[in-house]
Amino acid sequence: MSDKKEIKNLNNLTKVDFKKKQAGFDDEFISKSEVHSILSANFGRISDHWFKFSTTWNYNAYQTFMDMDKYLILIYLVQKSFRHYADILIIHSEEQFYTKEEFEIEKINLIEISEDLGIAKETVRRKVNELNSEEILIRKGKKIILKPLTFVHQRPKHSIKMLSQFLNVCSKYLATQEWFGNHVEAQDIDDFIRQNFTLVWRFFFRFKIPFLIRQRKFHGDLESFIVAGTIFANNIVRLKEKYKSNPITKKTYSNDLGEENFVEWAKFIILSKENILGMNASSISEITGIPRATVIRKLRISEKTGMIYRDKQQLYTIGKSYKAKLKDLGRVFSENQIDLCKFVSTFFELYRNPNINKKLK
Repeated sequence: MSDKKEIKNLNNLTKVDFKKKQAGFDDEFISKSEVHSILSANFGRISDHWFKFSTTWNYNAYQTFMDMDKYLILIYLVQKSFRHYADILIIHSEEQFYTKEEFEIEKINLIEISEDLGIAKETVRRKVNELNSEEILIRKGKKIILKPLTFVHQRPKHSIKMLSQFLNVCSKYLATQEWFGNHVEAQDIDDFIRQNFTLVWRFFFRFKIPFLIRQRKFHGDLESFIVAGTIFANNIVRLKEKYKSNPITKKTYSNDLGEENFVEWAKFIILSKENILGMNASSISEITGIPRATVIRKLRISEKTGMIYRDKQQLYTIGKSYKAKLKDLGRVFSENQIDLCKFVSTFFELYRNPNINKKLK
């Protein structure tokens, strides 16, 4: 491990040279670059756990409004409250946060939301007006007040448990390195997230919102992304049945942020010539929670563009346009997975910090 390590102190990224023995920091802070290297090298092995979490999160998000753009706007507004509490150095537990009656966001307008999320202004206006009419929020001039229903709809009832299981798996791979220490049990991770909810979920949204924005831009809309992503995940599962070990064996280094590994891994999935058993529309609908009629409509559009291929048995797999757009897809895949590794490293930095995790004292 290099002498220079990168740590996050709640808000700011700081480089610390431990040769200088600066007071207040232990040698146990986590090297972001090494986390990237380890997880990227093993992504073929941990992908099942990540897709299991993602599938659950997507399902619950869609069920909220049956409208992913509206849900994206909602969590964008909620993360403003997480940022506020971090700025004033307050951490609320899950229970504390979801007992609050309302939260006021000052000086925010539709143009800002539109530009930040990459959603047309008129679409943002329509979705915000719908949220207003449903009494989920109140819009007053340049203010938006999040009402109790906001927090009811956004509360991640199942996602925390699933995320904890994924982070537990990550910790097992990171624990192969002496600098990380022992792996962390899923229940301990779950407890820590719930106790420090506004802090942890702020960093989760800092990963998840840009992730959704990129996927929306690439696929056209988030429902199409969820449908295509389900088919993509099926390809991965089927390939892993044929390849019992991680297909990518490229050597990694501590300063490798994982870009090359992620792109190579995506290429392996998309360019594979193995015969893959596809999925039918009913199965996709059941997994995603998206009505079958909507799934079929999205599949027909993706089929016309060549992103999805339908065989004679009406089963869907990855189409040729994925191969044609491999460079663009590889960039999106790489950016998203690198941001995921940043979140993982940030989480364990927070977890290992005795000033935050009181159990370590």
